[in-house]
Amino acid sequence: MKQNVGSADKFIRFMVGTSFLLNIIILEPGPVGTVILLVLGLAMWVSAYIGYCPAYVPMGICTCDSPDCECGQKAE
Repeated sequence: MKQNVGSADKFIRFMVGTSFLLNIIILEPGPVGTVILLVLGLAMWVSAYIGYCPAYVPMGICTCDSPDCECGQKAE
């Protein structure tokens, strides 16, 4: 997998994932809500950690910071 997520995007994904996981404690949803929030939060954390978003590939989005990005697009 080639990285297609930049540092700002990673930070935002980490914060959104954290908010999903904290909402499990704050909102106290039922079992289904807990599973949904858990999956969404962990998915955000994993994509921030590995620097890859599968949804970006079909759309051709790359938020990498460096000019020699692995995704093949030139940073402007």
